[in-house]
Amino acid sequence: MKKNILLFTVALLCTGCNGFLDKSPDSELDVDINSEEKIAELLTGAYPEASYIPFLEPRTDNVDERTNGIHSRLNEAMFFWEDYDQEDLDTPLNYWNACYKGIAQANKALELLSRYPKSERVKALYGEAFLLRAYLHFMLVNIWSEPYGGKSTNPGIPYITKPEKNALVDYQRGTVNEVYDRIEKDLKLGISLVSDTYYKHPKFHFNKKAAYAFASRFYLMKGEWKQVIAYADYVLGGDPKTQLRPWTQYANELEFNHQNLYRKYAATNEPANLLLVSTESRLARTTPTDKYGSTFGTVDKIFAQKGIEGGGDYSKMNFIGTYIFTSSAAPVTTGRYLAKFDELSNSESTGTKPRGLYVTNVLFSTDEVLLNRMEAHAMQKNYNRAIDDFLQYMQGKFGFMPSVNRNVYTSTNSENYNVYTPFYGLTLKQLAIVKLFLDFRQKEFYQEGLRWFDIRRFHLAVKRSSKSSYYFPLEKEDPRKVLQIPTEAIQRGLSANPRERNEPRR
Repeated sequence: MKKNILLFTVALLCTGCNGFLDKSPDSELDVDINSEEKIAELLTGAYPEASYIPFLEPRTDNVDERTNGIHSRLNEAMFFWEDYDQEDLDTPLNYWNACYKGIAQANKALELLSRYPKSERVKALYGEAFLLRAYLHFMLVNIWSEPYGGKSTNPGIPYITKPEKNALVDYQRGTVNEVYDRIEKDLKLGISLVSDTYYKHPKFHFNKKAAYAFASRFYLMKGEWKQVIAYADYVLGGDPKTQLRPWTQYANELEFNHQNLYRKYAATNEPANLLLVSTESRLARTTPTDKYGSTFGTVDKIFAQKGIEGGGDYSKMNFIGTYIFTSSAAPVTTGRYLAKFDELSNSESTGTKPRGLYVTNVLFSTDEVLLNRMEAHAMQKNYNRAIDDFLQYMQGKFGFMPSVNRNVYTSTNSENYNVYTPFYGLTLKQLAIVKLFLDFRQKEFYQEGLRWFDIRRFHLAVKRSSKSSYYFPLEKEDPRKVLQIPTEAIQRGLSANPRERNEPRR
């Protein structure tokens, strides 16, 4: 395969990552990383410092145009699925760079660890480094490449396994399948070595449950259902409902203070949260006010108009009050949002494009793991187990279980085959139950960007109500479902993703 040139330099990507890193962590530079503790700090700085939510969520069917919302070019470009390559907080380029920066640090940690005796602490650090490298590449390939299961020649992203000592290095994009193979290798190594013993703040690191949660997502994308179930079983134990995010409890406790939802949502003592990361982001400020965001209309459609198809009183279930939405402040008149995001700021956080704003993102949760297992059981035609999990989900989160005959769950209109088309195919019974689970995934991860991955893997079309000349509906098979490789990387030889439609430009 043709080699491509990509600009990846540890010196560029790792400056200022930690207090002890004033320069690149490259071994040829004057940097003293001379203890296991400092390697642990290096890995702490390898978690993504950027958020994918601000540029993925506006691409989904969770959003619409808000009256009097605040315009930004990034938000508009993502809403219309345009390419956007500016450097700023919350942009695709910022996340791309943050991921490769983290990969560079994980690789440097692996190189340094090779000099130490294989103590239990060193093994645990190896595990965290492998998991980080796997996760960051996993996110890159699922944003900048076609979904898994497509053509065997679909290009992936460069998989970096060594710290680089030169600014210009020859890389291959490889294929999506090849990238997945390398992720799987790192993931398995990481899981075999990871330990909860050495973390002061375990939920800000790849602890064991977070690692297994990652594995359940990885194998869900691959369609390897037994693996999804095996890894999910470890996370969930024997009574999943006790570990879920209790939305009914949230609603009761925050009945008159919806804007403080973030205090519970991103809390380290919330059992549902498995892995948290602090990102530099304006997300907490822009979510309530963006021109293109969650509206009264989208909330009603997703949270009040869906339910168990053919389920009588449960065919539409209204969860708007349970998920405790807040109305956007004036002058925005049609916006509703969930206050999921906290914010810490420093003295830089002023002006039109403030920096120094830090927002906690939930990367993995028990809710996702149970939803993954539900779907995997359905795909294995274990419908009763899938329904049992769904009832646990309903009881744990909403405090009730629908009184619906089990055969209702596996009945749907065959026209839905035109809507949901994953690479592995579906029987009608599978289609019915997976469709239901996808509706609850959409609710659960609302405003968190994860809906974008379901849109991609099920090849869902997205239609807007917009009359803008920039709007073209997002079709089932649409090149805009794959973000464009950053311009700088393309200019240095990395092949661009195809763009078949000539879209208007400003």
